Amino acid sequence: MRERFTAGDFRFLFLCLALLVSTVWFSATYFYKAFPEASIDFRVTRDEARLLAEKFLSAQGHDVRSYREASRFSFDDSAKTFLERELGLEAANRLMGSHVRLWHWSHRWFRPQQKEEFRVDITPAGESAGFEHDIPEAAPRPSITPEQARALAESFLRTKMGRDPGTLEFVEASAVSRPARQDHVFTWKERNFEIHEATYRIEVTVLGNEIGGYHEYLKVPEAWLRDYDRLRSKNLAAQTFDTVLLVGLVVALLAIIVIRVRMRDVRWGRATVVGATGAVLSFLSSLNSQPLAEFAYPTTDSYGSFIARHIMQDLLIALSAGSLLFVLTAGAEPLYRQFFPSKISLGSFFRPRGLRTKSFFKGAVLGLTLTGIFVAYQTVFYLLAYRMGAWSPADVPYDDLLNTRFPWLFVLFGGFLPAISEEFLFRMFAIPFLKKLLRATWAAVILAGFIWGFGHAGYPQQPFYIRGVEVGIGGVALGFIMLRWGILPTLVWHY
Repeated sequence: MRERFTAGDFRFLFLCLALLVSTVWFSATYFYKAFPEASIDFRVTRDEARLLAEKFLSAQGHDVRSYREASRFSFDDSAKTFLERELGLEAANRLMGSHVRLWHWSHRWFRPQQKEEFRVDITPAGESAGFEHDIPEAAPRPSITPEQARALAESFLRTKMGRDPGTLEFVEASAVSRPARQDHVFTWKERNFEIHEATYRIEVTVLGNEIGGYHEYLKVPEAWLRDYDRLRSKNLAAQTFDTVLLVGLVVALLAIIVIRVRMRDVRWGRATVVGATGAVLSFLSSLNSQPLAEFAYPTTDSYGSFIARHIMQDLLIALSAGSLLFVLTAGAEPLYRQFFPSKISLGSFFRPRGLRTKSFFKGAVLGLTLTGIFVAYQTVFYLLAYRMGAWSPADVPYDDLLNTRFPWLFVLFGGFLPAISEEFLFRMFAIPFLKKLLRATWAAVILAGFIWGFGHAGYPQQPFYIRGVEVGIGGVALGFIMLRWGILPTLVWHY
């Protein structure tokens, strides 16, 4: 029999629509104040950057037409973090977008099982910012004196990189003896540029009598790096403590599976469908990230064995992800079905009849509404937290997206595993399990929410507890939402 919407249902849908529109408007207005992104002006695409890199190599007399090419978008995360913490985001963005060339399209040319290869870094503005010609240590080159090598390096800076050595302060020189040549490395720093003892370095490598590399980077003080590591250690300690509680939940879930198997109450078919779906999406996601893997290809291996090993690793990762979801579903679904018999069941998600129900439609609409609500909540949380001294690094959303073969698939694949695994473990399983253990629903919801929340404490936000508190409060709210409307809204929201 077809279900009809009542006046109460229409009021519910209208309220959801109103909340969604208002929270989306609020987030669109204030989101980037709470979660600023790194400012990167992409004037050249990946393909345009490759052409510029090939032109640069050709000007050095290198022909890479017979080489394989791999590329990625990359940046120096330590330098980015240092500038943001020491200067503030606005000033750091200005510097990273102009003087400190932090962002790179990195292009690599190589031949399988050959040591010689090339790499060129092109900035998003289309400027050459790095170069490396890697040759075997035993490759012979004519020997020249250190003075001649430095003169060669300075000529390269002036004619190829557009840098006048006279405007640079010489820092140091080093030499390495190879079996059939002498290599030299010369380092300069920019005059009148120092940010809390950090300097901008220019490094040129000479292989025998030819230029072998150019590198420019922000030299972050060692003392600052040690202090930041000590600061981050509190994040890691909080996450480690949370992991102990997480392991306890997983052990309990395995015990529940054993008990339910004896009761013949595990729906293996449902667990198999969820696990298989996760495995397939995980494998496709790994294949989508193939460009990153190829960029790291070790030329000491044959290309065929590298591809085969990479595919095998992808398969193992996919099987692990699928097995995790299989186990979580097998352990969480029986408890959820027992404690919430009136809610839409997990099995209904896989049947056309269940998908056509009013409960499914309202749950999906509520899940979409929660998306708007929670983005607005996070926006408000961090706007207030910043006023009280909290800190969060600028997001670089381009990194994962630009390093995948099909960027739009990255988003599609990336939501499934965390949504299913976290909602099943921390909501569908943990709340009924802890409710039975603690004999108090409110305590179960709060504990489950904050175990989930502090699992995110390893993020770089400061103070160390801020991310755990933010996610934990959200987890508590999601727990009460699941008690009222079932697991579907939180699954839709999380995905």
